[in-house]
Amino acid sequence: MGSPVKLIVDTDCGVDDAMAIMLALSSSARAQVIGVTCVHGTTILDNVCNNVKRVLVACDKKGVPVYKGSVGPLIVKNIDKDPVYHGGDGLGNVAHQFSTGDLVESEISAPLALIQLTKEHPGEILLIALGPLTNLALAHRMDPKFTERLKSLVIMGGNYKGFGNVTVTAEFNFYNDPEAADIVLGESLCPTTLVPWETCLEHPFTFETYARLIQVPTTKGRFYSSISNMMIPRAKARGRTFCTDCDLLAVAAALYPESIKTTLESPLAVECGGTYSRGLTVLLNHYRTPDHGRKNVRIVTEFKMDVLDQLRYKMLQDSPIAL
Repeated sequence: MGSPVKLIVDTDCGVDDAMAIMLALSSSARAQVIGVTCVHGTTILDNVCNNVKRVLVACDKKGVPVYKGSVGPLIVKNIDKDPVYHGGDGLGNVAHQFSTGDLVESEISAPLALIQLTKEHPGEILLIALGPLTNLALAHRMDPKFTERLKSLVIMGGNYKGFGNVTVTAEFNFYNDPEAADIVLGESLCPTTLVPWETCLEHPFTFETYARLIQVPTTKGRFYSSISNMMIPRAKARGRTFCTDCDLLAVAAALYPESIKTTLESPLAVECGGTYSRGLTVLLNHYRTPDHGRKNVRIVTEFKMDVLDQLRYKMLQDSPIAL
């Protein structure tokens, strides 16, 4: 294995984002996190920034820079937040119990930081996007070669079977800013991977696994146990016997390719209008002519469940992950 890849995480830090960031920070053999960029989404932007700081403190990684990004989507106002799963503060209504340390956000905005860091490390940065893609779209519009300087891009969002989780047809991140998602998927110049909603729904973790995770006697384990307090009641209220951690799957796909079982490739577009279909991800691989000018995106369709469960458990330990 070569040297760790330079990694930026773009996030709207709620509970599953926190899990994903913990996995990234625990993967020092594979990734060096050089920055976390914050965006609107699960909760308001100030909460997002403070939640990221709390994760960094819990993981003893206070040296990672935090950049404040967009407070809302490119065009339409933010959709209503669901306080049941993440809580009003984004971390299960217990965020106030955890310190943000003495951390402050950088004076550089998130889109500018994305541009600047890729200029400093051309071809070296893996970017994982866990929230609405507003910061990425703004960076791309400001500097159309921004994505060309990325090593690769992994996105949690969208769908590929037409199933939604906030509307009949739309996934939360893409519905929050479909214009940004369409820009990024349509114009990105680097290898791009999508972990869509349906794949996350089909690769959850059980209540039994959750019971094991919240017993891990580390600072990270106790942090996770507290912030995830709403997961089981939420799942049971929906008649489920499992929980989803969508953003963690994106980090797994990015840093642990051995966790991926199957993929498919297609150019993608995101519906920006429509009464029922705004935010829907559209696969263009069956289109008769390739004049849409969009490159293929790799879509992760299956994971290896045993590898995911290993990562969930090992990320809460004090030692770095070794697979």
